Amino acid sequence: MKNKIGVFDSGIGGLTVLKEIYKHYPNEDYIYIGDNKNLPYGEKTKEQLLMYASKIFDYFIKEKVNIVVIACNTMCSNVFSELTNKYKNVNIIGVIDATVDSFIKENKSNVLVIGTTATIKSNIYEKKIKSINSNINVYSLPTPKLVPLIENMEDVKDTIDEYLKPYDNIDSIILGCTHYKLIDKYINKNIKLINSSDGVVSKLKEYINTDSKKGSIKIYTTGALNEFNILCNKIMNMNAEFIEL
Repeated sequence: MKNKIGVFDSGIGGLTVLKEIYKHYPNEDYIYIGDNKNLPYGEKTKEQLLMYASKIFDYFIKEKVNIVVIACNTMCSNVFSELTNKYKNVNIIGVIDATVDSFIKENKSNVLVIGTTATIKSNIYEKKIKSINSNINVYSLPTPKLVPLIENMEDVKDTIDEYLKPYDNIDSIILGCTHYKLIDKYINKNIKLINSSDGVVSKLKEYINTDSKKGSIKIYTTGALNEFNILCNKIMNMNAEFIEL
């Protein structure tokens, strides 16, 4: 039976995940929600995050979605357990566990995690990595300036250079925000970059068992449609529609 997969993020960042999983599993049906109205998630309280996510989950359930990919590190680091407890009948994949799995396979020993303030404050990446291998050195850095710059299509190179300048002993960087896949070209190519997409593709394999005809994609934003579609076109080569949740 064909799956219907819901993917959501605070904005366009999660489209990098959607693009990669659709490339691998084109026969499923997809609904994407970019919650631009409430961007950025990284500065919101746990209560606000749970409220935003619940509205999105309720919509997905109404549309008969059976798998939800939370393509947002901030959501996963703050309310993942609350969502799995609340929506027990939905298969939920979070980007953090998927990303950690991808990182561990690389056998790196000095990793820098960059992400939103909320993600870094939760310390979830270090906890999960250390629980697997306590010998790995994990450094964590909040990079709150990046998401607004990416969403507004502004130059990010100087900001990234400023953030990363003190870290000259690392061998890898975990991109702890799905938006950051869009700017990885500005990061030192001699460093292994770990993004969320690869891990999510691997996790989804457990649920994919259809050989049906090619699936469909619907993309929505809760915010300004014209601005969202500029980047939506660049990433997915298609336009989104406005949705009010």
